[in-house]
Amino acid sequence: MRKENIVKAQSAMEYLMTYGWAILIIGIALAALFELGLFNPSTYVPNLCTLPSGLSCSFTSLSTNGVVQIQIGDSLHDPINITAIGCNTNKTLNNMQAPYNPPSNQIYLSPGTTQVINVQCYSGPSEYSGRAGDLFKGYISLNYTDDATGIPSTVFGSLVAKLT
Repeated sequence: MRKENIVKAQSAMEYLMTYGWAILIIGIALAALFELGLFNPSTYVPNLCTLPSGLSCSFTSLSTNGVVQIQIGDSLHDPINITAIGCNTNKTLNNMQAPYNPPSNQIYLSPGTTQVINVQCYSGPSEYSGRAGDLFKGYISLNYTDDATGIPSTVFGSLVAKLT
């Protein structure tokens, strides 16, 4: 082999080795960032609970067994009695439950007050394969009666939450 060819081959090998190590280091760094969850979009989604105007909903927690704990607030002009609440993955009235508040199993909210309510969104891993950190997207349905007018109403809200 000629000397010029040997020099060119050595130069090409050095070039490949330098870039090979650089690519290897970048690959290891990306794998570490991926493992830390940096590229998982659900890491950046905030917990969110919304209800129509006049009612507020702030999210507290959603456990992997399907129980959501939310805080419902009344900013209407009249007091209300919450008679049923439901949570599911579609916007239906399935899974409506009377709130646990003996002796009446209704929750009375006067204007400006809030109440923490637990409700079953799904029945556990068999229905929704959620693990801690996974994202749940569903709906809150709320039946209430306006105390001043006696008119019953049903409203729907949305819920986006990370399972804990």
